Amino acid sequence: MTASILSTCAAALGAEKRPGIDGGECQAETLPSETVLQSDPFILPAQRGANIRAKLIIKRLSGPKIHCRVVYQLLVENAGQLPATVEQVILEVEEGEIAGVDLIGVSPTGDIFAADFWTAEGDGTAHQPVIYDVRRNSAIYLPLEDRIQKRIHGCDQVEDFIGVTNLGEAIFAVPPSTYDKSPGCGDKGVWRFNLKTGRVYRVAKFSGVKWQ
Repeated sequence: MTASILSTCAAALGAEKRPGIDGGECQAETLPSETVLQSDPFILPAQRGANIRAKLIIKRLSGPKIHCRVVYQLLVENAGQLPATVEQVILEVEEGEIAGVDLIGVSPTGDIFAADFWTAEGDGTAHQPVIYDVRRNSAIYLPLEDRIQKRIHGCDQVEDFIGVTNLGEAIFAVPPSTYDKSPGCGDKGVWRFNLKTGRVYRVAKFSGVKWQ
């Protein structure tokens, strides 16, 4: 991996402690129920003299009619204004699935940050990136799905969502498979995901153990 790609990834990761929420497993309920969880505010680098605060919220609703429903929200407080929802996603999940949100990191310039509205079952995680542009006060959401997996020799490998570029592309690393130690199931490198076009492309052949 080149030094420039390494520095970009490292900057994109931002603070080591990233606010996140594990909403726990979805359980079908016979009576209506609602659980609301929210992260501590995350203060972004100063932009034009104003601190920008972000917060993640996840609501889990269950009952005989709605089964298991998850509402993800990304709230942003800009220049002292009241917090505003810049992205909201509603998903119907299966019983036993875990739903959660993570604030992934900030771009090297500090103008863009990324969150992940994820679901997980077993050892697999479905990443659903959300990219927020501070300058435009706008967000974009697009699930990763199997876009990277279609481009590699799959061996039950996972994608690690590790950061965001100055262009607003999500950064993923694909470490070696934990199940298959054969040479074809080794490190698949660092990838970028353009949420506007849906395109994924590899920018480095090896991601390295530091991303695991």
